[in-house]
Parts: sequence; C-alpha cells; structure tokens
Amino acid sequence: MSNEFPGARAFIHGPVPRGVYLLMGPPGSGKTRFAQTFLARSLRAGRHAVSAITWGSPDAVAADLGRLGVTADRLEGLRIVDCYSALSGRPPASTWYVKDLGNPAEFMISISKALEGLEGPVACVDSLDPFLARFGDRIGKAFVEGLAARMRWMSDRALLTVTPEAHEAALLAHIQSLFDGVIELRIEESGSGEVRRWIRYRDFKGVYHETRWHPLVITGGGIASVAIDLGPGVQKIWMEACRKAVALGYRMAWFGLAYEDFEEVVPISSAGAEDGYLTAIGIHLDDPRRSRGPTGTAARTKEVVVVDNIGADPRMDPWRDEALRRGYRSSAAIPIEIRGKVTGVLNVYSDKVAAFPGPIIEKLKSIAREAREAMADIGD
Repeated sequence: MSNEFPGARAFIHGPVPRGVYLLMGPPGSGKTRFAQTFLARSLRAGRHAVSAITWGSPDAVAADLGRLGVTADRLEGLRIVDCYSALSGRPPASTWYVKDLGNPAEFMISISKALEGLEGPVACVDSLDPFLARFGDRIGKAFVEGLAARMRWMSDRALLTVTPEAHEAALLAHIQSLFDGVIELRIEESGSGEVRRWIRYRDFKGVYHETRWHPLVITGGGIASVAIDLGPGVQKIWMEACRKAVALGYRMAWFGLAYEDFEEVVPISSAGAEDGYLTAIGIHLDDPRRSRGPTGTAARTKEVVVVDNIGADPRMDPWRDEALRRGYRSSAAIPIEIRGKVTGVLNVYSDKVAAFPGPIIEKLKSIAREAREAMADIGD
C-alpha cells in the first residue's frame, strides 16, 4: 500500500515515495488525528507499525486505533514506544519505553529496538516537541538528523510531528531540510465560532505534486480526511434532506461524502436519533471488511442498497451491535454523484425490519435529487 497518508491522492501524482516525512501544525490543527489515520490505514492493510507516543498511554492509543477500524488481530502488528509514562510519572506500559526524554541516545535505542526484525514497517513519532523542549539548538538539530536517518534506514515510511510555534525559526528551518517531504496543517476560526482546518503537501522530493491548501476534515470518530471545499451551505442542504427523510417515519438519516482522493466516508449532516452512531462507526473504502457494507457498496457501485434486517444481514457485521443498540432494524443507502467527482450517500434507518418498499425508495431518491440540485445551484 503506497498511500497511507490521508489525501495523498489529492496532492501526489503517483505513490508516496519511501522516506521520512514531517507533519507540522499548531495545536488543534489535527496532527495527532492525521498520524492515527496513517497508522490505522497501514495496520488495516496488514503492515507492521511502530509508534512513539508522548500524549497518551499505550492503551489509549490502541483504543483510538480500534475506533478507526483496526481490529484486535491487526493491532498485534503495532509496537508502541512508551514515552508518555516518563512524562506522567507512571511505570512503563510497553516492552519498548523511554525513561528520560532528555536523553536522546535512550530514545534512539528504544525506537531502534522496536523496529528490529520487522519487514517494511511504517513508523510514527507524535511528537518531537517534548524532546526538542529539553535540548539546546545544537543537540536538537543533531537529534532530529540522527532520528530521521535511522528511521529512513529501518522503516518504509515514517511520519514525525512537530508544533512550529514551540520552536525557534532557525531550528525549525534546519529540521525541515532533513525530511523527504513536509506536510503543513493550519486552523482557522470564524467570528461565528466555526473551526476550519486546512492541509497542504509541501516540498516532497523527487515527485510531482500540488502545493495548494485543501480543507482537512476530522470526523467525530477521529478520522482525518482531505476534502473538496464544497462551499458554505452544503451542510444545511443535507441537514434538510435528512430531516425530510426522517419525516417519512424513519428513526435516523445521515449524509456522508466519499471522496475519490481518500478512502473514508465522511459524515456531513444527520437528523433523528443519531445518538453517537456516527462517532462509533467507521466506513473505510480501503478496508475489505468495512467497505462492503451498504454505504460503501452504494458509494462504489452507485446503486441503491437496502438492508431489510440489520440483525441478520452479514454486510452489517462491523456495525451491527452499534446499530441495534440504537434501535435501527433496517436501512437504505441512496448514492448521489456530485460534480462528477464526489460521491455522496444518503443513509436512512428504520426501527422496523423490511421498511423500505419501492415507493419509499423513490421518495428518498427524490429527496436526494433535490439536495443535489440545490448544491449545483450553489456552485453556479
């Protein structure tokens, strides 16, 4: 697999080259979610991964990856270098750990041991900030240079994160020059309190790529995805469509966008008794198990998919417990092709089995068609 980085297909013409990459962004911009999505994609594909963490316990990392669709058997391919326990004063919670974050040699030895014996692993350090905060400028430069060289040698692709605002400009400029590519994030907050995140792929060596900013979407489940900016009002349009679907007598409806440039279906709007369902599930179009449900199949085939009995239909295996817990007994997925590139899916749930006869499907198609036309009016 060559596009574990979220949105790589939107920026890079071809696979992401083997190498070591730097992810930069201010607090709240999505660095950790991006890194987790990178690890989750790699693990779901059956690859080994090594993650050095400073923000949480190994158990918390495993739980987050589980929410991103990494099953228990795939998690066995993850080795965690525990740096968090040293920060929190707790005993080490992993075979690989660092007691003193002010000792660059100890960290280098720990991550090398974690990478030993793995064939083509990916690696992630989230983040460099606690280490650099303890080093002077000269030691910091030498540490990152040595770490980048070590990870370039021992891993297939590695991602290291850093907060630019936390470090001197000269140190940051030197650090960036050591990597095979730099990914930048930024965050903006409007006067109304709306938060928007942006991403661009910058300075990737040896490949042709775009450098313009794209919107970055982080779903309730923590999935980081690169979006197409559909403009203001889109969420309201689909919120109204979901409300119309629920008004037909259904328990819940939600609309998600499935972009060509990444492998996630991103929830945009919902109505009815959602009750955290969209946070609990993940629909990954790059995962053989989680791409074969009604939403993924509708997105892939552009055909309506009806599940008459969620409790018995094998296509709902990954999400059945969460659905039944919220009283969903049957569902329909209505695909919508938008602007020739983005595929959207309107998903509707009933508290009764076999609740989607032909006439109802036609009504749902009509609701989706009206919303699609309203989106086209925005674009004109």
